[in-house]
Amino acid sequence: MIKFSVDDYLIEVWWGKPPVIMDYYRKHSIFIDEKDLSNQGTEFYVIISKGILHPSYSIIAFSSDPIGYAGFNPGIHYEKSSDTLFIGAGTTIKTYRLFDNKKIFQKNHGFGFWGWSKHGDYIIQQEETELGVFNLKGEKLWETFVSPPYEFNIDGEDIILKFDDVIERRNLITGLKY
Repeated sequence: MIKFSVDDYLIEVWWGKPPVIMDYYRKHSIFIDEKDLSNQGTEFYVIISKGILHPSYSIIAFSSDPIGYAGFNPGIHYEKSSDTLFIGAGTTIKTYRLFDNKKIFQKNHGFGFWGWSKHGDYIIQQEETELGVFNLKGEKLWETFVSPPYEFNIDGEDIILKFDDVIERRNLITGLKY
Protein backbone atom coordinates (compact mmCIF):
# COMPACT_ATOMS: atom_id res chain seq x y z
CA MET A 1 0.00 0.00 0.00
CA ILE A 2 1.09 3.53 -0.75
CA LYS A 3 -0.51 6.55 0.93
CA PHE A 4 0.13 10.17 0.00
CA SER A 5 -1.57 13.52 0.31
CA VAL A 6 -2.01 16.20 -2.29
CA ASP A 7 -4.01 19.39 -1.73
CA ASP A 8 -7.16 18.41 0.21
CA TYR A 9 -6.93 14.73 -0.71
CA LEU A 10 -5.46 11.68 0.99
CA ILE A 11 -4.94 8.96 -1.60
CA GLU A 12 -4.31 5.30 -0.81
CA VAL A 13 -3.23 2.84 -3.49
CA TRP A 14 -3.52 -0.92 -2.91
CA TRP A 15 -2.92 -3.84 -5.22
CA GLY A 16 -3.17 -7.58 -4.82
CA LYS A 17 -5.89 -7.37 -2.17
CA PRO A 18 -8.37 -4.77 -0.94
CA PRO A 19 -7.84 -2.64 2.15
CA VAL A 20 -8.86 -4.40 5.37
CA ILE A 21 -11.45 -1.67 6.00
CA MET A 22 -12.92 -1.81 2.50
CA ASP A 23 -16.46 -2.28 3.86
CA TYR A 24 -16.07 0.96 5.85
CA TYR A 25 -14.90 2.82 2.73
CA ARG A 26 -17.84 1.48 0.70
CA LYS A 27 -20.33 2.47 3.41
CA HIS A 28 -19.00 6.05 3.54
CA SER A 29 -18.27 6.57 -0.17
CA ILE A 30 -19.91 9.20 -2.31
CA PHE A 31 -18.54 7.58 -5.49
CA ILE A 32 -17.62 3.98 -6.36
CA ASP A 33 -16.34 2.72 -9.70
CA GLU A 34 -15.45 -0.94 -9.33
CA LYS A 35 -17.21 -2.54 -12.27
CA ASP A 36 -13.86 -3.60 -13.77
CA LEU A 37 -12.92 -5.70 -10.70
CA SER A 38 -14.37 -8.69 -12.54
CA ASN A 39 -11.68 -8.39 -15.24
CA GLN A 40 -8.82 -10.88 -15.27
CA GLY A 41 -5.71 -9.83 -13.35
CA THR A 42 -4.45 -8.29 -10.16
CA GLU A 43 -6.91 -6.28 -8.08
CA PHE A 44 -6.04 -2.57 -7.89
CA TYR A 45 -7.68 -0.03 -5.56
CA VAL A 46 -7.45 3.75 -5.30
CA ILE A 47 -9.18 5.18 -2.23
CA ILE A 48 -9.51 8.98 -2.26
CA SER A 49 -10.60 10.78 0.88
CA LYS A 50 -11.36 14.47 1.17
CA GLY A 51 -11.72 16.24 4.49
CA ILE A 52 -10.34 15.47 7.92
CA LEU A 53 -13.12 15.43 10.52
CA HIS A 54 -15.80 13.83 8.31
CA PRO A 55 -14.03 12.65 5.19
CA SER A 56 -15.89 11.67 2.05
CA TYR A 57 -14.50 8.73 0.11
CA SER A 58 -14.27 7.80 -3.54
CA ILE A 59 -13.28 4.32 -4.65
CA ILE A 60 -11.77 3.41 -8.00
CA ALA A 61 -11.07 -0.30 -8.33
CA PHE A 62 -10.30 -2.65 -11.20
CA SER A 63 -8.33 -5.75 -12.09
CA SER A 64 -5.55 -5.69 -14.64
CA ASP A 65 -2.11 -7.15 -15.39
CA PRO A 66 0.83 -6.82 -15.35
CA ILE A 67 0.93 -4.85 -12.08
CA GLY A 68 3.96 -4.67 -9.81
CA TYR A 69 6.34 -6.95 -11.67
CA ALA A 70 8.55 -7.06 -14.77
CA GLY A 71 8.93 -3.27 -14.66
CA PHE A 72 5.19 -2.58 -14.91
CA ASN A 73 4.45 -0.50 -11.84
CA PRO A 74 1.25 1.48 -11.32
CA GLY A 75 1.39 5.25 -11.57
CA ILE A 76 -0.76 8.20 -10.58
CA HIS A 77 -0.57 11.83 -11.62
CA TYR A 78 -2.69 14.52 -9.96
CA GLU A 79 -3.30 17.67 -11.98
CA LYS A 80 -4.22 20.49 -9.62
CA SER A 81 -5.34 22.96 -12.30
CA SER A 82 -8.23 20.68 -13.33
CA ASP A 83 -8.57 18.58 -10.14
CA THR A 84 -7.98 15.50 -12.30
CA LEU A 85 -6.47 12.16 -11.30
CA PHE A 86 -4.63 10.12 -13.95
CA ILE A 87 -4.32 6.40 -13.11
CA GLY A 88 -2.32 3.78 -14.98
CA ALA A 89 -1.83 0.14 -13.97
CA GLY A 90 -1.26 -2.94 -16.09
CA THR A 91 -3.27 -2.55 -19.27
CA THR A 92 -5.70 -0.03 -17.76
CA ILE A 93 -5.64 3.75 -18.09
CA LYS A 94 -8.29 5.93 -16.38
CA THR A 95 -8.74 9.64 -15.70
CA TYR A 96 -11.22 11.17 -13.24
CA ARG A 97 -12.22 14.71 -12.39
CA LEU A 98 -12.30 14.62 -8.59
CA PHE A 99 -14.48 17.61 -7.67
CA ASP A 100 -17.55 15.94 -9.21
CA ASN A 101 -16.29 12.32 -9.45
CA LYS A 102 -16.62 12.16 -13.21
CA LYS A 103 -14.77 9.56 -15.25
CA ILE A 104 -13.22 11.35 -18.21
CA PHE A 105 -11.34 8.55 -19.97
CA GLN A 106 -10.90 4.79 -19.73
CA LYS A 107 -8.94 2.23 -21.70
CA ASN A 108 -8.69 -1.45 -20.70
CA HIS A 109 -6.63 -2.76 -23.60
CA GLY A 110 -3.24 -1.12 -23.13
CA PHE A 111 0.18 -2.67 -23.47
CA GLY A 112 1.73 -2.46 -20.01
CA PHE A 113 1.74 0.90 -18.23
CA TRP A 114 5.13 2.57 -17.61
CA GLY A 115 4.42 6.08 -16.35
CA TRP A 116 3.03 9.61 -16.57
CA SER A 117 4.96 12.82 -17.17
CA LYS A 118 3.79 16.40 -17.47
CA HIS A 119 5.13 18.74 -20.14
CA GLY A 120 3.55 22.19 -20.08
CA ASP A 121 -0.16 21.80 -20.77
CA TYR A 122 0.08 18.09 -21.61
CA ILE A 123 0.35 14.78 -19.78
CA ILE A 124 2.31 12.05 -21.54
CA GLN A 125 1.24 8.46 -20.94
CA GLN A 126 3.92 5.84 -21.54
CA GLU A 127 3.19 2.18 -22.10
CA GLU A 128 5.47 -0.55 -23.37
CA THR A 129 4.31 -0.19 -26.98
CA GLU A 130 2.21 2.95 -26.92
CA LEU A 131 2.64 6.62 -26.14
CA GLY A 132 -0.39 8.83 -25.54
CA VAL A 133 -0.96 12.52 -24.98
CA PHE A 134 -3.68 13.95 -22.74
CA ASN A 135 -4.72 17.51 -21.99
CA LEU A 136 -4.72 18.68 -18.36
CA LYS A 137 -8.44 17.86 -18.07
CA GLY A 138 -7.79 14.14 -18.60
CA GLU A 139 -9.02 13.99 -22.19
CA LYS A 140 -6.94 11.83 -24.49
CA LEU A 141 -5.77 13.81 -27.53
CA TRP A 142 -3.99 11.06 -29.44
CA GLU A 143 -1.83 7.94 -29.18
CA THR A 144 0.69 6.15 -31.32
CA PHE A 145 2.56 2.87 -31.49
CA VAL A 146 6.16 2.80 -30.29
CA SER A 147 8.62 -0.07 -30.03
CA PRO A 148 10.68 -0.53 -26.86
CA PRO A 149 13.14 0.68 -26.00
CA TYR A 150 12.08 4.16 -27.02
CA GLU A 151 12.60 7.71 -25.88
CA PHE A 152 10.93 11.03 -26.46
CA ASN A 153 11.76 14.71 -26.17
CA ILE A 154 9.55 17.78 -26.21
CA ASP A 155 10.58 20.61 -28.53
CA GLY A 156 8.11 23.49 -28.25
CA GLU A 157 4.79 22.23 -29.63
CA ASP A 158 6.39 19.05 -30.99
CA ILE A 159 7.24 15.67 -29.54
CA ILE A 160 10.20 13.79 -31.00
CA LEU A 161 9.98 9.98 -30.72
CA LYS A 162 12.99 7.72 -31.21
CA PHE A 163 12.51 3.97 -31.64
CA ASP A 164 13.66 1.20 -34.03
CA ASP A 165 16.32 3.52 -35.50
CA VAL A 166 13.49 5.86 -36.56
CA ILE A 167 12.96 9.44 -35.48
CA GLU A 168 9.41 10.80 -35.70
CA ARG A 169 8.46 14.42 -35.12
CA ARG A 170 4.80 14.91 -34.26
CA ASN A 171 2.64 17.82 -33.25
CA LEU A 172 2.11 17.52 -29.50
CA ILE A 173 -1.55 18.62 -29.72
CA THR A 174 -2.75 16.67 -32.78
CA GLY A 175 -0.21 13.86 -33.11
CA LEU A 176 0.22 14.64 -36.82
CA LYS A 177 3.56 13.48 -38.21
CA TYR A 178 5.81 15.93 -40.05
